[in-house]
Amino acid sequence: MANIFDYLQWRGDLPFSVSPFNEVDNLILSMLSFINYKDVVPTGMLGTPVKLSKCRELKEERGGKDESFGKIIPRAVYDLFLAAAESKRFSDVYVTYFKEETSVSETKQFAAVTFILPDNSLFVAYRGTDDTIVGWREDFNLSFTRETMSQKAAVDYLTKIASVYRGKIRTGGHSKGGNHAVYAAVFAPASVRDRIITAYSNDGPGFVAEIIDSPEYAGMEEKIHTIVPQSSIIGMLLEHKANYSVIESSEKGGLFQHNPFSWSVLGTSFVHLDSLSDKGKRHDKVMSNWLSKLSSEERRIFTDTLFGVIEATGATTVTELTTDQFSKITAAVKAYSSLDRDTKEKMYSFVKRLVSAIRR
Repeated sequence: MANIFDYLQWRGDLPFSVSPFNEVDNLILSMLSFINYKDVVPTGMLGTPVKLSKCRELKEERGGKDESFGKIIPRAVYDLFLAAAESKRFSDVYVTYFKEETSVSETKQFAAVTFILPDNSLFVAYRGTDDTIVGWREDFNLSFTRETMSQKAAVDYLTKIASVYRGKIRTGGHSKGGNHAVYAAVFAPASVRDRIITAYSNDGPGFVAEIIDSPEYAGMEEKIHTIVPQSSIIGMLLEHKANYSVIESSEKGGLFQHNPFSWSVLGTSFVHLDSLSDKGKRHDKVMSNWLSKLSSEERRIFTDTLFGVIEATGATTVTELTTDQFSKITAAVKAYSSLDRDTKEKMYSFVKRLVSAIRR
């Protein structure tokens, strides 16, 4: 089945004036947020935007392919960047205000960039989880935190870019970036929310119940477009409203379906399905059953303990964590062994409940 690369071959010669913006365009721009635009486009709101085709030229001059995405971000992202920049459809899209922040002390991994389409509308793209351990820790924090540091940054970013450019706005992102895209759209000032056309979450995790039940979320609900593959795991985590779209992935495993390059495309849209697969329904039931039995405080304890053990290895990225594995495992075992009895018993209980949910 065709994917977003095939879409660029088929539709890449059609400008937005001929073929209007669609959900596949959303995914392409969302994935382009993983490109490092530092020293290529403005890192402030008032800089001069740069065409995507020019970004490609500058990136290639500076090595391009040598850019490392680690073990998390698909290598195909850079190939997508090249293909989009060479296409008639995206080459004249302007890129501006690249912002990237990572802080271990604040548990924050955030990045965003804005694309200006030919009709002067904006697509604010939020990056998902990268290779950093702190990025993964922040993901777990979503399960018990009312507002993470990156969610707060997402609102601030959208508010600032909207104060400079006056066009209509779409927000989007993949994985945690999708969560940020929706959160920013929901909690931006009213004057910004009124300009939003759609907030896209591409297999992004949901929210704690407090967010879903808020009047702000209810006010934006009709503009939120959540997309999940048929056996989604990541996109079905936490609380969601029922109005998500299920699409086909060429991958069989749920985690592998998180890879957006496996999502099937037909014409100007994804291949939509009536519902989650049986496997997807089981994934959703298992995680929902497990999380529902953990209080916010228990989720915090689980996260702090798990990442305390991981960080004891000295690794700061997933790539580092998977190198010299013997020493990393030794350090992790030592860190776990040093935990007090009460914490160990809590961790055992958490894992036992997960196993029980899987068995059921």
